Amino acid sequence: MDVPMDVPVDVPVDVPVDVPVDVPVDVPVDVPVDVPVDVPVDVPMDVPMDVPMDIPMDVPVDVPVDVPVDVPVDIPIDVPVDIPVDVPVDVPVDVPVDVPPVCPAGQTRCGTTCFDLATNVNHCGACDTACSFPNAVAGCAARACVIASCNPGRGNCDGTASNGCETDTSTSNAHCGACGTSCGSDRLCSAGACRLPRDCRELHTLNPSLPSGEYMVDLDGAGAGAATTVRCDMTTDGGGWTLVFDSGTSNFNQAGVPWTRADVAAALVTPGLATTTLVAFRDASFALLPSLFRVSFAIPAGWRTAAPLAVSSVDVPVMVSFDGGGPLLRTLRHGYGGFLDNCAGAWGVGGNFGRFCITPSPAPFYTAFGVGAADRCVTSDVSWNALGTAGECGASRRFTLYIR
Repeated sequence: MDVPMDVPVDVPVDVPVDVPVDVPVDVPVDVPVDVPVDVPVDVPMDVPMDVPMDIPMDVPVDVPVDVPVDVPVDIPIDVPVDIPVDVPVDVPVDVPVDVPPVCPAGQTRCGTTCFDLATNVNHCGACDTACSFPNAVAGCAARACVIASCNPGRGNCDGTASNGCETDTSTSNAHCGACGTSCGSDRLCSAGACRLPRDCRELHTLNPSLPSGEYMVDLDGAGAGAATTVRCDMTTDGGGWTLVFDSGTSNFNQAGVPWTRADVAAALVTPGLATTTLVAFRDASFALLPSLFRVSFAIPAGWRTAAPLAVSSVDVPVMVSFDGGGPLLRTLRHGYGGFLDNCAGAWGVGGNFGRFCITPSPAPFYTAFGVGAADRCVTSDVSWNALGTAGECGASRRFTLYIR
């Protein structure tokens, strides 16, 4: 072996020839003895004489050099290990924990919040038990749902909480404006206040059991007009009729006869609040004469501006109900002007005799109101003088117009 002369003489001479010379001799090497002899020897040849041979020359001691991959080496390879080092196992860890709140005395935890179940309207008596009532503001008292207050215009007049504030105190006659405030049988509750009805129809709707007769009404409703007394028919054909014309006990003698209740006509007929008229002969107590027909029909448009007996010679088609029966198309003739004998005769004969009749029919025939002769109350199918004095109008046979 050709060793240079400047190599230190303290190199052990018993180094096996098959060990790489660049491995420090003082490091145990578990290299199998069958390592090939042709392993390159990377020992620099110009090592200074004063450098000990057991110090590695630029080679990390933990890295095998030029060792075949199939040679096991018991030297650690600096593999990182994911194990925390020097962490005491008893170190406390600050992990957040959702600890439920401790509720003050008298409160109960519902979810994450404390409530007083004795008074809370959304948790009344038990968690998630909400209070609610129709037409009312709900409350909670002593762990039970209660009505705290009623909505405007409503009242809990039956004292039952389950149906809330069941009464409309703006229109209830028994509880007008407040529970227990009654308007009586002849007053109407409107906007929470008792007032008189404006006509017989409203009064009849309010109290269908009222008999026919005279009643106080307020014709303009909430207006400034004074109350007045009117006559009502509460039984015929559904009831609720208000008297607007009555031939009375004396004869008219004028070319144009106005409404005998002009205030009623102005309040109900002119603005169109009344839509139907009832025509009949009545006795002294204003009861219907049972032997004679009564008729009803829609109020003609001309009546909105003038009373039917105050105009001249009018013919108008109408659908007439006789004694409450089915409507039939007929001709209504009304106003002052001459005519020939009966309702079927044309206008224009004679002077201002005047008539109100329906042809062809046995409907009430009122005539002679335009002249000085006695007014007649007969039927439309006969001559105006067919009954003589027996057909004259008077206290026991009066011609009437009611409206509804």
